[in-house]
Amino acid sequence: MKKTYNLGLLTGGISLMLALIASFVLQDYFSESFLTLSFTFDTFILIAVAFMLILQFKSFDKIAAIVLVIYGAFNILYGIVGSQTLSDVINSTELEVIFILGLLLGHVLFEIAVLFVLLHLTQQRFEYKFTKKFVIVALSVSLLLLIAISPLVTFMTFQSIIRMVFSIISIIALYFCIQQMVTDTPIVVEAPAKAVPNKRLELSKLYERGIITQEEYQTRLDLIDKE
Repeated sequence: MKKTYNLGLLTGGISLMLALIASFVLQDYFSESFLTLSFTFDTFILIAVAFMLILQFKSFDKIAAIVLVIYGAFNILYGIVGSQTLSDVINSTELEVIFILGLLLGHVLFEIAVLFVLLHLTQQRFEYKFTKKFVIVALSVSLLLLIAISPLVTFMTFQSIIRMVFSIISIIALYFCIQQMVTDTPIVVEAPAKAVPNKRLELSKLYERGIITQEEYQTRLDLIDKE
């Protein structure tokens, strides 16, 4: 069955690409946001994902989900070892602990969400409605955590505020794309359509071998036609 073009993913892909470009330029000039491993890494990886969502070639969603799982794993690793790069930005140990905790929880929730998306696209272990709600809730909490800790690494200057705003916008665009990847795809079963001809063929073989009488053959044939 031919898959229809998903306009939601097209919109999300274009929005993600534009937000990433703006965020990259601002962070390149005004310092990084410290919310992810590297803004350069983000830009290259997520623009590739955005292209997949725009082009929507065969199995693009599965490939994009796998890339996002790997991307999320790198950000979790950054959350674990990221305290070494924050000592010059956050002077308070207590605030640094709060930032790292929020960062780790946010990225772990992101990773769980994209794992559920990948599972939905490959095996569909859970119902569509459950997966959709779970992914939206996980991403929403992740986004709130990242927004909550962002002021800790934002200085009270226009440059610092604007680069953090666009960094958050790019995350929102990414999260929108991820929840759009969870679609309700019905499973088309073609086996029942082939069952009736197969039954007729088997019945005909039984009659030709003399295993059943003509009357029994006709009775069974009538029952098959009624199915």
